[in-house]
Amino acid sequence: MNALTITHSHEEGTLIDGTSRGDGSAEILKATSWRWSRSLGSWYIRGSRDHDARTWQINTTADRLREAGFEVEVEIDNTARPIAQVEADRIDRAHARADALDAKAEKLHATAEARHAAADQIAEHIPFGQPILVGHHSERRARRDQDRIHSNMRAGFEAEAAANAAAGRAATARAGTRPESPTTTANRIDKLRAEIRQFERNRRTYTLATDADSKPVVIAEVQHHNSTENDARLASLQEHLAYWEKVRAQQIADGEVVDVSTAKAGDYARVSGSWWRIKRVNAKTLTLVSSGCSIRAPHHQVTALRTATDTADTEDPAATE
Repeated sequence: MNALTITHSHEEGTLIDGTSRGDGSAEILKATSWRWSRSLGSWYIRGSRDHDARTWQINTTADRLREAGFEVEVEIDNTARPIAQVEADRIDRAHARADALDAKAEKLHATAEARHAAADQIAEHIPFGQPILVGHHSERRARRDQDRIHSNMRAGFEAEAAANAAAGRAATARAGTRPESPTTTANRIDKLRAEIRQFERNRRTYTLATDADSKPVVIAEVQHHNSTENDARLASLQEHLAYWEKVRAQQIADGEVVDVSTAKAGDYARVSGSWWRIKRVNAKTLTLVSSGCSIRAPHHQVTALRTATDTADTEDPAATE
């Protein structure tokens, strides 16, 4: 049996080296959700790049391969890459995928046109409405021409459908090359902050007691480190947060999103194309009113602001919507 090595890193993802066609490893890898990549020339775990190793899947795979007689080594490196490098590589891969799919779609369109043209060329030599003359010496050729026409037309339609599918996938890939929307960035920042708070809570030990009213109070707090792995994860989260906060600041500077930190009750905010009067400014949302209706909108959904002073001598914009 071949000696196999399962490796994982954030840059390369999870790969396996040493497999060969017909050695029996393919069936096991398929059963444990691995995929074959022609470009890499290796089996890989989808979505493993720039994530920590899925040890449960790796260990299951290694155990089954060993049971089948393979010698398996596992090498795992969960060191995270800088988020700026991760994003740059992601965009480069999206560009490459979009270009490859565009080329595939163009090739399939050409195939479809050639097949349709071949069918038309055969049909040109058949008089319009001419039936197959059963028993005539031309019957065999007529049936052969009919089969060729149908075969070319069918292949042309299939190639055209495949070309349209490839073009659609290229458009999806190209969407990944555009700058992230302000809403997505804001949601990402909120999620990162929540994860960091959870890690910080897990790093503290509290000693509780009760006061005169039998309510629990903290009388001691000790911060500690759960593990080196958790410390690395926390540092990675903080680095990601700093990166996306910088992206958010640039979006505000470019006018893609409004900074609502100066908003106050009585001002006006534009959300989803409509003006609303700000009733209350909350930590993450604004309470808005207009024509008797009241809603709560996240800060990142505000596309414009007008102060109460700016509208003091004009008609209430919220009442005109």
